[in-house]
Amino acid sequence: MRIVKAATEEQEIYIEELVSELYQVFPIYFSKQQLKELKQQGVLDFKEHVYKGTLDEAFQIITSLQLIHTLLTKSKRQWVLKDRELFDKNSRKLNTCGLHFPLTSSDFHIPHSEKQELLM
Repeated sequence: MRIVKAATEEQEIYIEELVSELYQVFPIYFSKQQLKELKQQGVLDFKEHVYKGTLDEAFQIITSLQLIHTLLTKSKRQWVLKDRELFDKNSRKLNTCGLHFPLTSSDFHIPHSEKQELLM
């Protein structure tokens, strides 16, 4: 028999807040249309039958979301290799814990405003 502790309501609320904060950062990297598509794909939604709501999962999700947020809002936009590795590791961790996050560091290579300038 294995005893598992459930995530607290406060942790669940905090996860929702962190997801909301990430969606506030995403416009730096994605167009409005791309953001709409991400939401339709269920990016940062819990995957049914994968997320079990355990205390351990909640802690892993919280730390991964915090780290990804920190990297995305980093003052200097140039990421070193270690930043990319950390991002991708935590992206995989989110998926393993049941939070749908199909994005990798390469999706955030260039801010949206710079992408538009490159297209002109």
